[in-house]
Amino acid sequence: MYRAGIKELEASYKKLSSWYYNVARSLILNIVRTFIDMYSPSRFVRLLSSPLCFDFLAVATELDELDSGSTTVMGAILKDVLTPAEGIAILGGKNFARFNVPNELDAVAAELGLMDNEVEYLKYCSRMVAKVDEAAIQDGFHLYHHMMVVSYDGLWAVVQQGINPITNKVRRYHWFSGKIKSFVEKPHEGIISQERSKFVLDMTAKESGEVRRASIELIVYDFKKLRHVYNVAKQRTQTNLSLWFDSPKVESCIELPLRINWRQIKNISLNPPSNYEGLLAIRGVGPETVRFLTFGCRWLYGIVPSMDDPAVVLDEYAAYIPSKEEERILLDIVSAIELSNLPIELKNRTLHKVNTWLNQKGNEFNA
Repeated sequence: MYRAGIKELEASYKKLSSWYYNVARSLILNIVRTFIDMYSPSRFVRLLSSPLCFDFLAVATELDELDSGSTTVMGAILKDVLTPAEGIAILGGKNFARFNVPNELDAVAAELGLMDNEVEYLKYCSRMVAKVDEAAIQDGFHLYHHMMVVSYDGLWAVVQQGINPITNKVRRYHWFSGKIKSFVEKPHEGIISQERSKFVLDMTAKESGEVRRASIELIVYDFKKLRHVYNVAKQRTQTNLSLWFDSPKVESCIELPLRINWRQIKNISLNPPSNYEGLLAIRGVGPETVRFLTFGCRWLYGIVPSMDDPAVVLDEYAAYIPSKEEERILLDIVSAIELSNLPIELKNRTLHKVNTWLNQKGNEFNA
């Protein structure tokens, strides 16, 4: 399965000139508005949820030269040019703006025609998406960008980006409400990366299902044993997950938390959630708690989660064959460019660029 949703590149610190920004803004304004008018706000939500279509839109709007910066700049421009009156809302953003999604949902709910229960559920989805990519997938990347796109019918997509402070590379995570069946098992629309890491704690993998279930039982039935295991592990010289994997291929590791909030774990054991999603949804349960519970599952139950990076490397991504739906969306973007109000010279330049991109992908698209 193509797990779109994570793109890993060098972090970009390029600054846009005012001319370049204005060109990108004009392209996004004309192409996206034409696309929404032709195909609906929901269709545009679907577009953004596909990394392939997202990258294609970046090419069409001349933002691909910014590398990782294309994500944040595109998000900022989309938020500037699109309004709830058009049936779609762009929420969140970069750095502290990513925490504004709940308040922004309240502000746009009436214009989008969303009921109170729909708004509360969207807030929950935004929080869970961030929690999963920070805690359930521990790949060394820390989120700094969170953009939620919501259409008038409640369909949503989330585009997140994280940075690895050591390698200075970024990853982009995509989510789509139209296909998600579970927040904790293969929830992403997909994942791509420049390289695959050798050691990633992926609690969203299907192979981690037994550990997800056992993590709940561990808190409920073996709380005292859990504390004993932690005390023993602290006394060892190598307090990390690699000491219980018995694999010489593990070249990096995830350190055990130095401190555990035992009061919180005790409170969870007194009122345990029914499933792993419920555990993650508890405020205060973060990467340390998730990591520690997987450690306990190995020591006490002899089971391990997936430690494989769920990303698809860029070489594989380049050869990826789009789904029929993605092919249609790509062609819809081309049609939106052709029918937009862009100046003829800029329109022709854009069409030449996107057709070149399509040809480089080795796919034939016949309108």
